[in-house]
Amino acid sequence: MTRPVRISTTDRFNPMIVLTDLVDGAKRVHLWLAFASDEIQNRYRRSKLGLAWIVLSYLIFVATISIFFGTFSDLDHNRFTIYVAINFAIFTFLLGNITDGCAVFRVARTWISSVPLPHSTHIYKSIARSLFVFTINMIVAMTIFFLYGYKLELVAWEAIPAFLLLLVDAVFVQMILGYITARFRDIEHLIQSITRILFFTTPVLWVRDEHVSRGMRSTVSELNPMTHALEIFSAPILGRHADPHSWMFILYMSVALFVIALIVGGYSHRRLPYWL
Repeated sequence: MTRPVRISTTDRFNPMIVLTDLVDGAKRVHLWLAFASDEIQNRYRRSKLGLAWIVLSYLIFVATISIFFGTFSDLDHNRFTIYVAINFAIFTFLLGNITDGCAVFRVARTWISSVPLPHSTHIYKSIARSLFVFTINMIVAMTIFFLYGYKLELVAWEAIPAFLLLLVDAVFVQMILGYITARFRDIEHLIQSITRILFFTTPVLWVRDEHVSRGMRSTVSELNPMTHALEIFSAPILGRHADPHSWMFILYMSVALFVIALIVGGYSHRRLPYWL
């Protein structure tokens, strides 16, 4: 009689494999950049405007929001337009990484099943694609910023470490969601519902400082991680120091995401090919 194969504890749960995977994937820069470039080209290959659609869709949204919602803000029209332009650029990047994270491993099913690449390769590819769109949107946003006669102040440098922190968090978010949705497909539908709510509870259509009175709306907004993510990135560009509370919120969240990624990845890494 054949004895059943016993799976060791290391095979069942190994959080260190997550760190190894992240490092190995990061070393294959040329690979995930090539994947990202190919996906971007395929998306706009049959379009006559091509990548110009990124700029056009972004401008249409910013113009629409500034026209229809600008009257509800205490800011003057130009200032509100800049506020929306910068916040919508970073919001789109963050939201895109959440939705892409749900499908990051599912769309790479063939590669994962047939080629022994680090799982993080697909995460880096997804983030690189989102980063490309974000860069274009921010170029447009800053063009509007300067055309309206505004200048960057010294405090604007604080946006750089803020964005780098959000970029690292995007890796953990995509890893967590990628593994979980590979196992439980209903999670993707749940995330889609949540992202619709995030659009209204995040200060993109409205200005956070103008809604400081305590209430259900302000409470939900303050519990929303996207609110604090936008704050630490956009506030320095708009000429003021970010709220220290928002920095602490994002720092604690980053630590939590790292720990959760180790736990989820440590359990799911070896099982992923079977789930797909």
